[in-house]
Amino acid sequence: MQVIAFLSASGGVGKTTIAAHLAYMFRREGNNVLLADMDPSAGLSVTLLGEHRVLELEGRGRTVGDALLRFLRGNSVEVSDYVVQAKLGEFAVDIMPSGDLLSDAMGSLWYSGNYPSPELRVREFLERSGAHRWDVILLDTIPFYERRYTLTALYTADKVIIVTHPYGSEPQRVKRMYSKLAQAVRSGIDIKARVLVNRARVGTAEAEHAMERVAALDVPKFSTVIHERVCYSGIPQMECFTGRGKNKVKDKNAIGEVEKLFAELKDWLSVQLTLG
Repeated sequence: MQVIAFLSASGGVGKTTIAAHLAYMFRREGNNVLLADMDPSAGLSVTLLGEHRVLELEGRGRTVGDALLRFLRGNSVEVSDYVVQAKLGEFAVDIMPSGDLLSDAMGSLWYSGNYPSPELRVREFLERSGAHRWDVILLDTIPFYERRYTLTALYTADKVIIVTHPYGSEPQRVKRMYSKLAQAVRSGIDIKARVLVNRARVGTAEAEHAMERVAALDVPKFSTVIHERVCYSGIPQMECFTGRGKNKVKDKNAIGEVEKLFAELKDWLSVQLTLG
């Protein structure tokens, strides 16, 4: 079981899109993949399942928040009881949807005083609730301004992908975020976390200057840069990979970038580290 978390300093940088595309790549290689939506706003869940389906699952108590609350109360939990399937291109992928109860679960975990080392409990929840049946678990979570979610994801994951774009104050926000994460662990943040530049533009002086600012950041980064291509929208259809949609001319470039990123990710996953 490999757990990969997707974090960001700000919202709107495309981490949910990146998580979905990498889930597709893992499925294409025959891996069992679980997407766990650790954002109470349920952006990933709504994108893949639709708002009506997410509300239905909330009403039936089949969300990650329901599962985590049961686990924290000492009840036996099977992750598979809270998992549904979603369409991702030509593949089916498993997803554990989010909802409002995730906020209650995280509040209980972090603020009740009942759980020593709350940052470790979600990993324990996965390991003790049958999550080992999946080869890869991808966690999508809320941006860094909700630090309890970020720290939980940091300690839950084997690897952390910090998604950013290169414009405005975002590079400096990422640098501050990385520094805070480094303070949270005793060693190894440079092996555990890596920055991915997403939504980069090409062909303008502004874009080149922005990329120079990102290159100057003293943080580990993927060498792959994901450029801003229209066909990255519409995740459920995965137009880049299925050849549908009106932007086919850009599909080849889009596929190449994601495949290059995936190859880098697999090499990186071979480097193992347990945080102190």
